Parts: sequence; structure tokens; C-alpha cells
Amino acid sequence: MRVDGRVGRAAGVLVLALSAAACGAGGDAAAGGDTGGQKDQKQGAPARPVPVESAKRSVVWTDLQHQSHELLAAPSELARGSVADLENVRLDPKLKGLVPYYLTVSYTNKGKTKLERPAPERDFLIASADGQPGKPISVFSSALSQNSGLPKACSKGAPQSLKPGGTATVCQIFMMSPDLSPAAVSHIGRDADGDENDPVIWKAGSSASGTGKDELPAEMLPLKKSARSAVQDAKQRNVRVEAAAQSIRRGKVADLSRFKLSSDEKGQVPYYVTVRYRNAGSHELLPQMNQKTELRAVSGRAARRLNLIDFSGEGVAQCPDAKPDGLVKPKASVTECSVFMLPRTDSPVSLVFTGEGSAAKTVTWRVPRAE
Repeated sequence: MRVDGRVGRAAGVLVLALSAAACGAGGDAAAGGDTGGQKDQKQGAPARPVPVESAKRSVVWTDLQHQSHELLAAPSELARGSVADLENVRLDPKLKGLVPYYLTVSYTNKGKTKLERPAPERDFLIASADGQPGKPISVFSSALSQNSGLPKACSKGAPQSLKPGGTATVCQIFMMSPDLSPAAVSHIGRDADGDENDPVIWKAGSSASGTGKDELPAEMLPLKKSARSAVQDAKQRNVRVEAAAQSIRRGKVADLSRFKLSSDEKGQVPYYVTVRYRNAGSHELLPQMNQKTELRAVSGRAARRLNLIDFSGEGVAQCPDAKPDGLVKPKASVTECSVFMLPRTDSPVSLVFTGEGSAAKTVTWRVPRAE
């Protein structure tokens, strides 16, 4: 089986013992099939279709020889399976209780050369309305419940080659929390230099069917709503904090013209994220709590944090330095701003603050579409 670490590293996916893939080339997070001689497989509930856009769009797939190829691709089917489908699959404990989603993808070779061992399904993601990506896995088809409702494309392997003009249908299984559902399918390929291409995104779920907006997790907060969490000070002592996201603003790359940006960054859009923190503990804190924030996007990829080196002291007018800039004393507050970069085809959907220490809580704010 081919192993390509791109998806696993980018999505933060767990890596287990790899097995022969029943769903195309499979994901980098592999759930090894382990029937263990069990003859009686529990019946999974029939897979439930999930609406998904199916318009074919141009994407780029780069092979292991770093050759890029143009494809015309689209999701052709998305279905929610059952936890019981994986009853006989040896899963990492962190995947236990998650629900499988079966994504079927069709693609056409638009180039003039034959593709060898194509695997564009590895560059696909599914994501919930708050930007949480699904975790791709690979399994033995024999380990799945016989009544899992597995799409036909998931019961066969990926093609060994594909001629110019040829079309193939492959499948990838993703695991998601039972409290979430897909709101988007995205393809994020890489160019010959290994840099990510801009996401190509298809709507899924309610937004794809036109029945309304996809539901966000109930625990998400509106901007300016504060919540308690905790961080650790310079001596690793736990300190309670109250955090409240103030604004998430779209900027222009021209705002950063004084700084040296990569060619990739020059083609992206900056977002300025401002959060106010109150020290609710008994120890002083450094004003760098924004390092624990993550801006999630529609595609399922997190935005890239931009760490700017500024010797002039002028900073970025749209994203001022922390105020005050000294140690944050107990009962005092500080406002911090961070710059995140996103491709032009993507947009932010949530901001996540992940605390640390025994009293830490993860806090998530939703991003208003208008911002």
C-alpha cells in the first residue's frame, strides 16, 4: 500500500498500523482490520445520504515524483455510516465512538500523460460547520459490517493507472464526532514544490440542499462573550483566565507590505484576531495568550498564524501590539491581536482558545459571516 504523509500531517490525524485499503488508497490514519476469527458481524444501520454539491471542478494532484497533474473532480456521494460498521475494526482509542462518513469521489485525467497510482482522494477533507476536519482512515473491507451500506466504490481499490481522458471513482472514509456533521468537502492539493494549493470547496449538508444553514455546536459562543479557562505562568503554575474574542477582521495583504512575505503568503488574505484576557488567578502572566488560539476555516484547514518580525517598532496598524505590553497582574486585563493567513478561496468559521493545566477548558467562538 502506498503511504503519503501529506494528509495525516496536515490534518493532525492519528497514524496506526496500515492495512490494505478497501476505500481507494485510503487515509494516512489507518484502522487496521482485525476480524480475529469472528464470524458473526453486528449489523450496522443503513448509511444515510448527506447532500453534497457535485459540480466537477479543476484540481491539481501531485504524484510521488513531484509531477503535478490536472484533474476534473467532484464528490459524487457522501453518506453517514454507523458506529457498528466498525465493530470488528481495530481502532485507536481516540477514534472509538466516532461515526464513519463515506465520501465517494469521481475524477477525470485532464492531462496528456497516464497517471500512475493516482490518489487524489488523499487530498480531500470533510469538515463540520465550525471547521473541524474529519479524520481519514483505511480499513479492510472484510472487517466492516456486511450490512454497513458501504458504497460500491469503497469495496474496491484505487486504479493502478489512469489514461488521459479516463475517469475513476474512489472512496475515502472519515471519522467524525456523532455531534457533528459535514458542512463542506474540500480538496487541498500540493504543487510540485510541496506547497499547498488554494482549497477547492463544495458545500455539504443543509447548505448544499438549500434547506438552511448547517447547525453549529451548541457550546460555541458569540464574539465578545467571555468564558473561563486556564493557562500556565512562567513557573508552570496554573492560572485561571477569562477570555473574550473581540473581533475577527478581514484585511488586505497590502497592510503587510513592510514585511517580507513568502510568495504563497502574498497571494493570501490576512485576518486580524483580537482577544481580551483577564487574569483571574493569583500569579502574573506574560501577554502571549493569543499563541493558544486557532482560527478554523470552512475547508477544515486551520489558518496559518503569521509571526511577524518587526525591528522598526511600527507594528501593524490593523493589529496593534498587546495593551498593556508588560506582565498581566492578577485581576488585570490585556488585549492581544494576532495575524492569521487564509487562501482567498477559504474563509474563517470559528476561533478556538485551548487552555493548559488542570483547570483548562477549550473555548470556541463563532465567526460572523459578515466579518
